[in-house]
Formats: sequence, structure tokens, C-alpha cells
Amino acid sequence: MDDRLLNQYCLDWVHWCYTRRYYIAPGGKSALAAMQPSKTGLPPNARLDPDMQFFNMAIHTLADMKDHRDAMVCFNLFYVEQADNVKRLADKLGISRPTYYNRVKSFARRAFILAQSLKKAHVTATVAVEPESPTPPN
Repeated sequence: MDDRLLNQYCLDWVHWCYTRRYYIAPGGKSALAAMQPSKTGLPPNARLDPDMQFFNMAIHTLADMKDHRDAMVCFNLFYVEQADNVKRLADKLGISRPTYYNRVKSFARRAFILAQSLKKAHVTATVAVEPESPTPPN
């Protein structure tokens, strides 16, 4: 998967998470939006994409690993928070702007690869556990 498709996949993941409200809470509201009455009702019913579940699992698994913590911060700022001033954020993190983007891309690639591995392991495990169909009585 090239960088452009991977970027779109990550954006789809963010949208997928927002439609569930269980995975990512909506971001901070502006002053005007905070004054509006809150909307109550049924939770959104977005299309359930099984690949997104594995990608979400992979992202959270990598986020728990200390080796990937710095890359997760950049990934989270870029996709979830949708930070606007990358140069200032990179400076605040003590890295250069290209390093910031490299961390975002590398984390997304690792998460995508891990998601494929998780999916493959899940399919293998479910095929091995499927019960045999009962034989009809004669």
C-alpha cells in the first residue's frame, strides 16, 4: 500500500472511530459550539468494517508499546487531533518537521502490517475452532 492510500485508510479509520464514539471521544469544541444545546439521540450506526476493527486493535497495541510511543504521539496529533501547525508541534516535541511526518507514516505502516497479521491470526484461529456440522439422523 502506498503512502497516499495509507493516508486515506488512516482518515477512514478516524471517521470510523468517530462514528462509534466509543473509540475516540469528539475533540474540543469551539466557544460557539459549546453554547449550543447538546444533541441527544441514538448513537450513529455506521457501516461495520471488519478490517477497521483489526486496524484499531493494531493501533492500540502499538500505542501500549514503549518503543512506539513517540511515533504514536505524532500519529495521534496528525490524524486524531488534526493539528494545524505541524512546525510548532514538531519544535515542541524536539524534532524536525520531516521527522514528524516520518514518524506518522512509519507508525501507520506498522499498524497496517500488524492489522493484517491480526486478521490472519483471527481467520486461522476461527477456522481451526469451527464446530463440525451435526450429522442428520437416519
